[in-house]
Amino acid sequence: MRRREFTAAELDELDRDVAELAWRWARKLTGLPAEQAPFGPVDPRIGDQDRADAHLARLYVLTRLRQSADARSDADVFYAGQAGAAYPDIAAALDIT
Repeated sequence: MRRREFTAAELDELDRDVAELAWRWARKLTGLPAEQAPFGPVDPRIGDQDRADAHLARLYVLTRLRQSADARSDADVFYAGQAGAAYPDIAAALDIT
């Protein structure tokens, strides 16, 4: 079983999924209603401080996502190696050239 590369459309979808995941958790952490749409650079319905707080919460979530992804990547490097994956294959999966 080999993996294929993402298509451009799939990368766009993945990016949207990450953005929505971050906003969903940012809304939870700030107490915003679940139906609150992501904020643009200027949203006249929301004051500057609330908008800043929401973006800071999203940044906090994205940082935790990065840390989680790093930890999961470390584990998968270990498990792939245990299963016999070659170093060049691991490097390719990590996009290391």
